[in-house]
Amino acid sequence: MRTILDFLRADDLPLMARPNYWCELRHMLLWAIVVGGIEGNIASIVVSNTFNGSELLTTVVWAIPLLTNVLNLFWGVMIRGRRRLPTFLFMAGCAAACIFSITLTSSEWEWGGWCFAAQLTATHFFMSGLVTLRTGLWKVNYPQSHRARIAGRLQTLRFTMALMTGAALGLVFDHEARYYRFVYPAVALIGLLSLWPLRRLRIRGEARELRRLQEHLARVSPTGDNNRPGLWSGLKEAGAILGQDKLFARYMFAQFLLGSANFMVDPLLINVLTKQLFVKQYFVPSLLMYQIPIVVLLVAIRFWARFFDRVGVLRFRIYNSASWVGSYICLTAALLIIGTSGNPALAIAIPLLVCGRVFNGIARGGGAIAWHLGHLHFAGEHQADLYMSIHVALTGLRGLLMPLFGWAVYATLGWGAFVVAAGLALTAHVLFRRLWRADRRAALAHEAHAQELTTSAARADAT
Repeated sequence: MRTILDFLRADDLPLMARPNYWCELRHMLLWAIVVGGIEGNIASIVVSNTFNGSELLTTVVWAIPLLTNVLNLFWGVMIRGRRRLPTFLFMAGCAAACIFSITLTSSEWEWGGWCFAAQLTATHFFMSGLVTLRTGLWKVNYPQSHRARIAGRLQTLRFTMALMTGAALGLVFDHEARYYRFVYPAVALIGLLSLWPLRRLRIRGEARELRRLQEHLARVSPTGDNNRPGLWSGLKEAGAILGQDKLFARYMFAQFLLGSANFMVDPLLINVLTKQLFVKQYFVPSLLMYQIPIVVLLVAIRFWARFFDRVGVLRFRIYNSASWVGSYICLTAALLIIGTSGNPALAIAIPLLVCGRVFNGIARGGGAIAWHLGHLHFAGEHQADLYMSIHVALTGLRGLLMPLFGWAVYATLGWGAFVVAAGLALTAHVLFRRLWRADRRAALAHEAHAQELTTSAARADAT
């Protein structure tokens, strides 16, 4: 039992980190229900079956959590210079209000599905800002030596609760699809209750950080006002980062390819299950798309967290991307078998499909760590929010492009679209290997140079 509940422990964390960790843990216990209630796979199944949404609308709803991330550059700039906790509470409250508004949307309306999509868009717009704020909190509140471990435990709780929420909603909607009008207001109320434990959260060194930020802005951004950077100057600084930090730009490109494969595959798989294989239940598609990967994620994330703390993000991404490649290979093989042999081959294809979703869960366990913490490897002082906003905005860009690109490729190549996704993931894996080698060579060269300077200084003292 201790092993199963290991993600709840705090006795191996630094004493100064424990109070904030417990505040976040209690908050996440309830907030994860909100995340599970509006998660893209669950929402796309709801819009497909409850609102009788088209394949295009189903794809759009799946991609909404990613599409809103395009605007995260706005959040990255606006968050800088503001106190984090009041800003977090405001944005979480706005997200809860948007979720509550879903009860006003009727599934009988001609445009009900698109209205549902608009309400989800508003919700995820505010939640994308919370992602940037949360990683900023982790940077200042938790030491680097334990940061991935703490993030992994919080993410484990989040995925555990979201998993149970998704399974429960699948069963509820199977019983009566119109219950969404009661479910989403309840989810909104739970979201508001989750904010209560955060009243005890303390932001370490926030006053000093804000003061140093103002000094920094006075030097590099004189157009900013007295309290925070101007929007335009902040966007210019964010754009300059990709031009100046070549290693980060290459990392973002490799991650763009890896994420693009995922954003192609999942909405296509939902359409294949619900539209072509005619799985009209809510629970079975949800089981394949969400429950199986998340159960595996919960097992894998603890090992990924320790590995991340030990080796760093670049070497970590080599092994993590290999897991993604394995998942796409299994999925592609399963769907090619179904496409060429039909129902008689299901006895072979279904185990392969499940195997692919297991690999997906392993990969997502690592992705849950690296996605939130990877940018901190590159970010300097005062830049964590901007680096994260660039990363999230690029996530949103591929979320905007790749589901529709995958839909178009599938319309042209059929099952070959999954081969294209596997090729993107394999290319990303190769690029991560090259990045790690380049970073390692640079570190060795820097170490040799420092040692040479030390030796030269010692010789000068001796003479």
